[in-house]
Parts: sequence; C-alpha cells; structure tokens
Amino acid sequence: MVFDHRTYTVRPNRLFDFLALYEEFGLPLQREYLGEPFGYFYTHIGPLGRLVHLWQFADLNDRDERRGAMEADPRWQAFRQKVIETDYLLDMENQILKAAPFFHPKQ
Repeated sequence: MVFDHRTYTVRPNRLFDFLALYEEFGLPLQREYLGEPFGYFYTHIGPLGRLVHLWQFADLNDRDERRGAMEADPRWQAFRQKVIETDYLLDMENQILKAAPFFHPKQ
C-alpha cells in the first residue's frame, strides 16, 4: 500500500477561493477516478495557505493507472486549465509514502 501525499501552497487570502473551485470541479473527478481521499486538510496553525491531501493506492501501478485515466479525461484537463488561469497556486510538493508494517488503515 502506498499513499500519494500532496502539499499545495495557495496565494495569500485565496485559500477558500481555490477550495470552492476544487470542490465544484476537481473533487468530483478525483472521487470518480481515485476514490475518496484518505485525508484532505488545510493549515489552521503554522504556515498558512497550505493544503495537504492523501490518496491511498494498492501500489504504484494502481496509482499510475487511476491517475493516468484521470489525466486523460478532458474534464480534468479543463479543471487544470482553470487552476492555471486563476493563478491561485504558488507551489506543489508530491511525495509517495509507504505504510509502516504495523499500520493497517480501514479500507
């Protein structure tokens, strides 16, 4: 099992604008292709304007297949273009995490 851990930094005072755009256009597509996120958070204390989300996959092949299908969908491409046009995001960091041997999340 692997987790796709993504951190986005959003321009100051634009966090909730981005979340509204994402909830309307991005999240439904991700749910369709990736399932429910394992977690989706924003910073409340600490460096502000950060979004952190986690997606659970059986393995890297599972991740590649599901993300590849989503990336090929014209609706996802249109959402990504909207994100670029709004210029809400300053930075993105992506990590692939492996679960520790003793960690068994609920399926």
